[in-house]
Amino acid sequence: MVLAVPAVGLAQELSATELLTRATAYVEQLHTQLSGMVAEERYEQRIRGAPESAPGATRRRVLRSDFLLFRPEGEQRYFGFRDVFEVDRRAVRDRDERLTRLFLEAPASSDRQIADVQTESARYNLGNVARNFNTPTYALLFLRDSHKSRFAFELVGDASPPLGLDRPGAEDGADLQVLGYRETWPTTLVLGRDGRSMPAQGRFWIAPASGRVLATELVLEDPTVKATIAVRFEVAEPDGERAGRVVPVEMRERYDNRETVTRIDGTATYSGFRWFSVEVETRP
Repeated sequence: MVLAVPAVGLAQELSATELLTRATAYVEQLHTQLSGMVAEERYEQRIRGAPESAPGATRRRVLRSDFLLFRPEGEQRYFGFRDVFEVDRRAVRDRDERLTRLFLEAPASSDRQIADVQTESARYNLGNVARNFNTPTYALLFLRDSHKSRFAFELVGDASPPLGLDRPGAEDGADLQVLGYRETWPTTLVLGRDGRSMPAQGRFWIAPASGRVLATELVLEDPTVKATIAVRFEVAEPDGERAGRVVPVEMRERYDNRETVTRIDGTATYSGFRWFSVEVETRP
């Protein structure tokens, strides 16, 4: 008589279509759960090969910010906002005026407000690569019903995320599956210099039972620059009804500028998660 013990993590894998369906349902729910999320971000940037530096020298900048998700009026998605309050241990002086202009004064349009917020979020970025998409939840947008038709998806071999980011652990006794993606529409979500399309590609590390996305990779490339962003998510444990929500905990990024032969590396960590709500009171 042979006794067989089921092996942990060897359950039948989902197809790419099944995995995508579960991940989309998860991300749509997470999109609502992250509404009003604020976290403290410590964001270290390093640049090598800058023209103003000696050969091989490295410049460094450390930002401390409140990172929050907001949804402009009439929009169906949330945008990340990096509210920088400290640069290399020096307080940012005009913070109150910036917040008033961005969120309290009536914007000319939601498109204008989004552009202003993205520009403001990138205000203290180091280096000569313009970027306003380096927020930890950006790649999750590609899994949503409103955007996934732009992409082709397929199962890919298991591997660790890039840039030394720790591989997320297995969940519920089942191994993670890795779903690769590439943008196929001629007009892309991210535009490079002179409005040039930059197709996105990368991978998602997904728990098949729940569809939970535990890590993301985003790669953008054209003849002048290559950008790589990897993000890891974990279950947070805030007090009260929001216990168990999944939040970003670490983001690593790299930008290689092929024209100036410079490299920018960044590492952001997130802590102190809390949620806010806006109440409007009408008085006679």
